[in-house]
Amino acid sequence: MPEEAGTQTRKETVRIGILGGGGILGAHAPAFMKLKGRCSVAAVAEPDTGRHGRIRELLGQEVEIVSDYRDILGMSEVDAVDILLPHFLHLPATLAAAEAGKPVLVEKVMARNIEECDRMIAACEEAGVSLTVCHDRRYHGQWMALKEVVDSGCLGCIFYWKLDHNQNVLFPPGSWARSRDGLGGGAIMSCLTHQIDALRWYGGEVASVSCMTQVLPERMEGETVGIVAARMRSGALAQLAINWFTRSNAGPDSLWYEMVQVCGDRGEAYYMYGRGTFLMLHDAPDRAAVERWGEAALKGFVPVQCGGWSGHERCISEWVKSLRGEDDCIVTSGREARGTVEVAEAAARSAETGCSVSLPIAPAPWKDPI
Repeated sequence: MPEEAGTQTRKETVRIGILGGGGILGAHAPAFMKLKGRCSVAAVAEPDTGRHGRIRELLGQEVEIVSDYRDILGMSEVDAVDILLPHFLHLPATLAAAEAGKPVLVEKVMARNIEECDRMIAACEEAGVSLTVCHDRRYHGQWMALKEVVDSGCLGCIFYWKLDHNQNVLFPPGSWARSRDGLGGGAIMSCLTHQIDALRWYGGEVASVSCMTQVLPERMEGETVGIVAARMRSGALAQLAINWFTRSNAGPDSLWYEMVQVCGDRGEAYYMYGRGTFLMLHDAPDRAAVERWGEAALKGFVPVQCGGWSGHERCISEWVKSLRGEDDCIVTSGREARGTVEVAEAAARSAETGCSVSLPIAPAPWKDPI
């Protein structure tokens, strides 16, 4: 069960309210539709009527649509809520959901800083409802395959990590995501948190970070490009980078959208979007790794088999299990996801000061709330 969860009663069908009908609904809706019979979407809150047609295409013509998310929180027929709102609304929506007694699934990133995370955690714990964050990479078959390799110990002592995120992101004028206050910073808090969360999941906690950023004001107030150098508590070094002004993520002879590389003194492995997960063994004296992945892994990179599920699909499936009172494999509770926001916030402080920042950091309120 999630760390914050209170006692759950087994339910035949759980009824979900979705707060927000923007682009990310396209990743959540298919999961709910596959889980019909175990859960149903009772209502969606979306004030933009221009999105209502797409919502019905994704969830069915019969789905109820309301303009204010607080209307859903007042519905007795709604058992839990999935929050897909802009980042600056994650805190108030979660506080209101907790007050209404509704368990929460919130799309990453959890909040704009750890002060907001702490308030969300406290509210849900006090209300006795669960708080889960949809960091989908932890539930994705390919990313889980790399986790399996790392946890097997076959790489030996791990000393280096490299994680990249490449995309061409241009928000339309007037979008909340152009605003530093709306997004919680820039590309690092918004999407490098995928890589930060994966790094923590794979390699443990971060001891210190140094960060440099590049702001392109014609695109957004926060950084479009960010580079983070980290020292792990294990002693390993990590470099993380995000570039939101590149077309290298798609097309013939392109680089990658996302990539994770890990090096140890007995082997190395990587995940690359569109290619899969691969392993090479430098040395395997106990032979267990060779027996598991084959002799070919001693000569070059070999593919690692994985489950075929998407991250959002599996995360939502595990969340629904928890709501039904079944055994689940949730690994992204609010308390766990807070650490990812902390690393991103520490990186922002490093970029502002030009100094390395050690973790943990002290919480501070967001200075300019919307």
